[in-house]
Amino acid sequence: MSTLSVVIVTHNRKEYVTALLSDLERIPFSPGDEIALVDNGSTDGTAERVKERFPGVLLISRSENRGAPAGRNAGTAATRGDILVFLDDDTRVEDPGFPDRVRALFQDGKETGAVAFRILDPSTLRSRPFEVPRRRKDLALEPCETSYFISAGCAVRRSVFEAVGGMDETLIYGFEELDFSYRAVSRGFRIFYRPEIVVLHRLSDAGRPRWRRTYYFFRNKIWISARYLPWHMFLSQLAIWSGYFLREALSIGRPDIFLAALASGIAGIPRRLRLRRRDRIPREVLLRLRGIEGRLYY
Repeated sequence: MSTLSVVIVTHNRKEYVTALLSDLERIPFSPGDEIALVDNGSTDGTAERVKERFPGVLLISRSENRGAPAGRNAGTAATRGDILVFLDDDTRVEDPGFPDRVRALFQDGKETGAVAFRILDPSTLRSRPFEVPRRRKDLALEPCETSYFISAGCAVRRSVFEAVGGMDETLIYGFEELDFSYRAVSRGFRIFYRPEIVVLHRLSDAGRPRWRRTYYFFRNKIWISARYLPWHMFLSQLAIWSGYFLREALSIGRPDIFLAALASGIAGIPRRLRLRRRDRIPREVLLRLRGIEGRLYY
């Protein structure tokens, strides 16, 4: 039987992560399963509370916040489970059968490299469109093969995670799961959306300044597009996302953030071009993804 390693990355969200760990404490896991919390330099007493309240949780304390991708890589390196389950620290898990459902998907589907969960807004119990990892957002209740997952709630076979090279730590925040997914599908691994596995995502902004999303999301989209996509798609995405993030930056009164992200994104293109020689998505993979619910143009 496959074992599970649940990996959670947190930073200064003591109350949120306490609630999630309390959920997991009530769920019957199997021998060999483990729960790991990567504390990314919290200063709010998170580590002390976890040590006191959840002694069975593997606590990995880091002196500084190097971002979610680095935290997930650290949690993976410190655990041993066959299946990696990634949860954001502001999610909740209420299904007592959660571990067995995850395990069954990988045992029954030997071709499964990663699984995207159904992520719900706890206030409405409905999926937010951007958290449905398929083009048809109205089909959130139907399973499908897709090309990416949302890292707030997902599972990845450890052998696939290692073969792909883990998360890109330079991204810091935003679209790191899309970056990982592009490398995975290019290497022949398959990703499935399975709505029968549900997590609640509060999508908290606690401790996150408003400019952060604008800066990292825009910069990272430039880097990821340059690394993986055909040039016509890179140029179209650059134009579309420039307009989107300029509008977002202006809405928070920070046009300087837009300019900083654009400058950083362009400055990082040479490194992505070197990686592109190895990582550009092959034409045959692009054609296959167009036939499923793959994410390419957005």
